Amino acid sequence: MADGTPPHTTPRRGALAVLGSAALFGTTGTARAILVPDAAGTAVASLRLLVGAAGLVVVAIARGQGRDLATLWRRPAVWAMGAAVAAYQALFFVGTARAGVAVAALIALGCAPFLAGLLGWAMREGAPGWRWAGATAVAVVGLALLVAGNLDGGDALGMLAALGAAGAYAVYTVLGVRLSRSGGDGPTVLAASFSVGALLLVPYVIGASWWLTPAGLGLVLWLGVITTTLAYVLFGIGLRVLQPGHIATLTLLEPAVATLLGIVVLGEPITALGWVGCLLVLGALALLGVAEGRPGRRPVASALEQEETT
Repeated sequence: MADGTPPHTTPRRGALAVLGSAALFGTTGTARAILVPDAAGTAVASLRLLVGAAGLVVVAIARGQGRDLATLWRRPAVWAMGAAVAAYQALFFVGTARAGVAVAALIALGCAPFLAGLLGWAMREGAPGWRWAGATAVAVVGLALLVAGNLDGGDALGMLAALGAAGAYAVYTVLGVRLSRSGGDGPTVLAASFSVGALLLVPYVIGASWWLTPAGLGLVLWLGVITTTLAYVLFGIGLRVLQPGHIATLTLLEPAVATLLGIVVLGEPITALGWVGCLLVLGALALLGVAEGRPGRRPVASALEQEETT
């Protein structure tokens, strides 16, 4: 398969692209609160994935990746990745419903970097390193402080579902990295897997009618086109040049952006402790971004390819 990743893509550019995608992810909660606050979470997730996956497929075909897309759909790893995408969506919304949004987000987004880093290491996609471990630890502490004043409690099943969502996120990130490094174009890999995930979530759309209103259609288009198609095109840029644990840590920008939007747009209050947590998350991500751009840092794929030729 042709690799569509630009040859000049560096770890720093890959990190910036992933941060851009995380910033877009962070707008989803605010968009839903403004447009259709009463929409069922599973239906929102399903429609978002359906529209977003369709957009990714269109992008792949427009970039001349149609044949590669058909090839990817025949690979079992893509179906496993698609199942993980669908599982993340479903488990995350179960977790937020039973354990509360703050608790579920902390467990899912806080555990994902560790699980992705360890799974990527186990699957020989590269050890994430001490800089990643330090930055991730600081970011998770920041997340804990960010939600400390707003914990809703919740039951064990909801927390377990959120942990399962973190595991699903780790699986599809690591598989996406592996497929991209084996010659697949990152955004095309995501198009193939997300279309599989969207297919698995179609039953949740049946009976939903809120999206037929102007506000509902606007929400679906924003979530599908902007926070999925565009965001995952950016996310795909980082798949080939960053390690799985680094990618998952960079996406911790998402809850920080969501919190800031909640304060500025929705007027939600935040404590001094919350501000400290937000600054810790942003500081940790900045440190990891600087580490990715340090002199002599090569894209991961280049190092792997050199190993294969020696």
